[in-house]
Amino acid sequence: MLVLDTNVYIDVMDNRARADALASRLQDVEDEVAVSSVVVSELLIGLEERRRAADMMRLLVAASDALVTPNHEDWLVAGDALRMLGGHAATKRRSFSNDVLIAASCLRAGATLVTSNAADFRRIRKVIPVETTRAWG
Repeated sequence: MLVLDTNVYIDVMDNRARADALASRLQDVEDEVAVSSVVVSELLIGLEERRRAADMMRLLVAASDALVTPNHEDWLVAGDALRMLGGHAATKRRSFSNDVLIAASCLRAGATLVTSNAADFRRIRKVIPVETTRAWG
């Protein structure tokens, strides 16, 4: 199972060549594509127009085979991981806390996270051994 990180959706919204490359890549894999509810939340936060948010929700639901939603255990794993990564100093960016939660829920679901945020996930993998792959070359 593959889960696309928020940055991948943002990249393809703004870049037709990347959208085509991602569509081709996803056709070549046998894995199902799941949507993270954390990613959905992050995408909705960034959309100013209500109509555009509704369009995004329809797109995500249509494009996904499954939903990966953090459960209580994922929240515990994420909180402990953030503690090990520096506690409050590690949580200055909400997006980093969300990335840790995405990692915990992907690990539990056995999903590979497709991301263009290699630096943060290298750091996260020190404490949550989630499988990741780069979105772009």
